[in-house]
Amino acid sequence: MGLSFEGKVVVVTGGSRGLGVAFARCIAAAGAQVVITSTGQSDSGEKTKTLLADEGLTVSHLGVRAEDSDKLVESVVSEHGRLDAIVHNGGFVQDKTLRKMTDEQWQAVQDVHLASAFRLTRAAWPHFETAGAGRMVFISSSAGLYGNFGQSNYAAAKMGLFGLAQSIALEGAAQNICANVVAPFGATELNSGNMAEEMKAVIKTDYVAPIVGYLAHTDCEETGGMFEASAGTFKKVRWQQSAGLQLSQKEPMTIDHIAEGWGSVCDFDSPSYPTEMRESLQGMYAPHMS
Repeated sequence: MGLSFEGKVVVVTGGSRGLGVAFARCIAAAGAQVVITSTGQSDSGEKTKTLLADEGLTVSHLGVRAEDSDKLVESVVSEHGRLDAIVHNGGFVQDKTLRKMTDEQWQAVQDVHLASAFRLTRAAWPHFETAGAGRMVFISSSAGLYGNFGQSNYAAAKMGLFGLAQSIALEGAAQNICANVVAPFGATELNSGNMAEEMKAVIKTDYVAPIVGYLAHTDCEETGGMFEASAGTFKKVRWQQSAGLQLSQKEPMTIDHIAEGWGSVCDFDSPSYPTEMRESLQGMYAPHMS
């Protein structure tokens, strides 16, 4: 028998369209009571609920914004009695080059993607403790990993989710609360208008959903990870450190030393792979300790 979410309640924010529908379908098909959320400003949430119910899946809809995190979590627990996982997929973009971006455009995108992830986790934490476990899956973007023109607000928020997940992993370990990040790429109404039909067929949203479902399951003990997913291909991303340049502390260090040794700073022939802050920092100061 495969992994089952029987008796579990899983929230998918932004679950009324695009990737969110695929995530909700995948997790509900594994037996979960899935609560999809939307802003409530259109009928998309109810339409998606009906669509998935017609497929025989147990799905409900809550018209509450991800930014109203406390209300969202309390509404779910009040209605369903528990909360086991949240897939934070909800969000939007307000694209503009950095030079022309307003404070309001920057902050609005930070709030819905990053600040909401923090507030949702904080609100869910005591309910996860009651359940004996909890899973947070944050939906990031390749824009966060690699940057994207005109999306400094979005890229910063999406990369911020990784730092947040790593910190949750450390703080939640004793309570079996795990957090991971997935950067997916799938064809949706918003991004596929100019795509060739062959491309759309290759990158269906359903080909992203399984890893999100797995990371939301309590049998999955992975935590603090970043994953890329598209077209049925799933990859973990990790930090890599160069061997680096090590200057002597017995003489003054100058900018010229850095310029002369820049090749060593950027040399990845013998890399290391730190997994936590202490490990990374020790690799730099330990050689100087007696």
